[in-house]
Amino acid sequence: MNRNARRAAAIMLLLSGAALPALASAPAVQEAQTLLSQGDSKGALDRLDRYLATSPQDAEARFNRGLVLVKLNRTDEAIKVFTDLTRDYPQLPEPYNNLAVLYAQKGDYEKARDALEAALATHPAYATAHENLGDIYSALAGAAYNRALQLDKGNQAVQYKLSLINQLGNGPGAYTAAGTTSVPAGNPKSEAIGAAPPPAAAAAVAPASTPAPPAPAADADSAAVTSTLNAWAKAWAAKDVDGYLSFYAADFQPESGSRTLWEAQRRERVAKPSRISVRVLNPQLSRIDAHHVRVNFIQDYASDTVNDKARKTVELSNSGGSWKIVRETIR
Repeated sequence: MNRNARRAAAIMLLLSGAALPALASAPAVQEAQTLLSQGDSKGALDRLDRYLATSPQDAEARFNRGLVLVKLNRTDEAIKVFTDLTRDYPQLPEPYNNLAVLYAQKGDYEKARDALEAALATHPAYATAHENLGDIYSALAGAAYNRALQLDKGNQAVQYKLSLINQLGNGPGAYTAAGTTSVPAGNPKSEAIGAAPPPAAAAAVAPASTPAPPAPAADADSAAVTSTLNAWAKAWAAKDVDGYLSFYAADFQPESGSRTLWEAQRRERVAKPSRISVRVLNPQLSRIDAHHVRVNFIQDYASDTVNDKARKTVELSNSGGSWKIVRETIR
């Protein structure tokens, strides 16, 4: 295991409460943190960029670079940094959490929710992610109640529910930004990783003053698609070969070879291990057309002989009210 992998593993153990010695940051990361604390964000970014040119896989340096980019209001670049970290270090919950913060700032509460659920899938005891997820659900509820009032302005029951959501947004528990991502009031808390992270920042979501979020990529079909993928993974894990194959459409074509050969190989590979675990992590949905969606996710697979995480893209078609996989790619 190289130094960066050890660091990533150590961070995860530290978060789960393991008794470990203090985790030593690279000197360049410490220098960048000092520059950032002095208000020199551009200097901190330059120091991290020079270090990452020779150590591009240092998880802690990359994470701190994302924090600096947020300080510089370069949000899209920060999102890319944290997204890349979720790909390379899917066991770390903090990048997912900070992605949620940035998505919430953009008003994309569906993506924020998905990122937080991915954080909790990797670390179920992550209290900050649980709190942030509650804030995101409050924001989604507030947006839904606002839309309901636009359609029925005299609905007193909805007005009362919206007032409760407003009280949640204005209640105790606010935080002030102090050295991590610069998050204005009205967004979830961000987190830092590393040997000596700055304190977390921000306040609870204030949904009443927030415009309604954009429609999710897959609209009302999101829950059905996610449920289908989870059922597909469950059938695979149970080695229910017929059930697993039933999730593939009749016109599904593998990346190479014939459908008949692919199906024979899948029957053998699903049935062979003595045990299998399959999880769908951080699904990201986008609509192709009225009857097709694309989902990018992390496939977390383990058996008695293999332990692997891979990026997977599947396309699904809605036929007769059920979603079926028509295309599948591993990256």
